[in-house]
Amino acid sequence: MVLYAVRLQQLSGADVAVDKETIAMDKQFSVLVVEDEDHIRSILEYNLKLDGFDVRVAENGRKGLELVHQRYPDVILLDWMMPEMNGLEMLSALKKDKQTENIPVFMLTARAMMQDLGTALLEGADDYIVKPFDPKDLGATIRHKLGKTIKS
Repeated sequence: MVLYAVRLQQLSGADVAVDKETIAMDKQFSVLVVEDEDHIRSILEYNLKLDGFDVRVAENGRKGLELVHQRYPDVILLDWMMPEMNGLEMLSALKKDKQTENIPVFMLTARAMMQDLGTALLEGADDYIVKPFDPKDLGATIRHKLGKTIKS
């Protein structure tokens, strides 16, 4: 849609307005899923790809950090409880690094206590999604939140 509007402007010479909201809808966002449970990681990858996202996956925080530095994602879905490097440790490393501090991070966790939510947000998480969740709704949630980020 954005490319069509730009091409229309080139052909007609008309001033065609393309707003940030339109770009947010058309852009293929890249998502890094960091989740240690194979079946959850596979379900998330499958559903997000169906939803039009460019998806990469990692099974722990250490591998997730490697992938982040290979190619910066638009958003990270980060499990809290994982071996080797847990989600909070990865989140802390991301927020301390000038190159990654502004990447939105959504925590995916079974930890539903208000204290846990507060801890994650204080560490720099941008959102907190409690398991179980409907993976089919996740794409819309990500686009909605990233659209707000682009508008500001």
